[in-house]
Amino acid sequence: MPRFHHILFPVDFSAQCRTVCPLVEAMVQQFHSKLTLMHVIQVPPGWYGGIDCGYPVVLDMPAMEASAKQELGSFFERSPVTPDRIVELGDAAFEITDFAEQNQVDLIMMPTHGHGKFRSLLLGSVTAKVLHDAKCFVWTAAHTEDPEVARHRECKSMMGAIDLTPASAVLIRHYAELARDFSAKLRLVHAVPGASSDIPYGQDRDFQAFLLQAARQEAAKLQSEAGTNFDVCMEAGLVSDVVRAAAEHHDADLVLIGRNTLQARLGQLRTNAYAILRNAPCPVLSV
Repeated sequence: MPRFHHILFPVDFSAQCRTVCPLVEAMVQQFHSKLTLMHVIQVPPGWYGGIDCGYPVVLDMPAMEASAKQELGSFFERSPVTPDRIVELGDAAFEITDFAEQNQVDLIMMPTHGHGKFRSLLLGSVTAKVLHDAKCFVWTAAHTEDPEVARHRECKSMMGAIDLTPASAVLIRHYAELARDFSAKLRLVHAVPGASSDIPYGQDRDFQAFLLQAARQEAAKLQSEAGTNFDVCMEAGLVSDVVRAAAEHHDADLVLIGRNTLQARLGQLRTNAYAILRNAPCPVLSV
């Protein structure tokens, strides 16, 4: 079963990181996990010099490291959780994924960061790189400014997003294991964009009904192969919209997606995973 023995919490001292601390603490207590806090001091390109460096860059790295260690100490200082705290120097995404691989990290927990007026279009480059490169589970939360995010601390309801590729049978089994670990209610969700009334042939109700019925039959076959019988929320529309609506309707505490499909050649989750992450009303765990 997917137990999280070692959790890595990258900390950049932002308000988003402080907001998700209660959720990190809850996850650690749920699985009796080891917790490591990591802060990465991002090295500017000019630090290394070279022909493109027009002026010397002078950084007091020992002082920066000491300051970062002191600030890390303020995280979980009044918590029963006792984390390890480390400070690294380099590229944040690389250091996070490299540490996770070298230290048997099972789960990385990090809020997403967008910037400026285009925030809704961005996950933040560090989060996107970690999602792409990490070999372990990755937990993200996009809407940490919402005070309601803390109520997802106790995970009672999960929404597992699936496409209808053969790989989804394995994915459903992973979702089922996670639901058992959390003692949570699990529902599956699948979107059928081709049946949306927003596109010309989706306005044909007979054709729309045919597409939805075919999708239901295929989802049933996948569940039969996975040995499960979860309720499936299936609607016509854009994937991220359908997943968000289902999560809101069923008051989900966690949305599950298959991150391996980000690199796959086929599958709707591949092209919609980032949109799901951005729009989900609750945290997202990528498997």
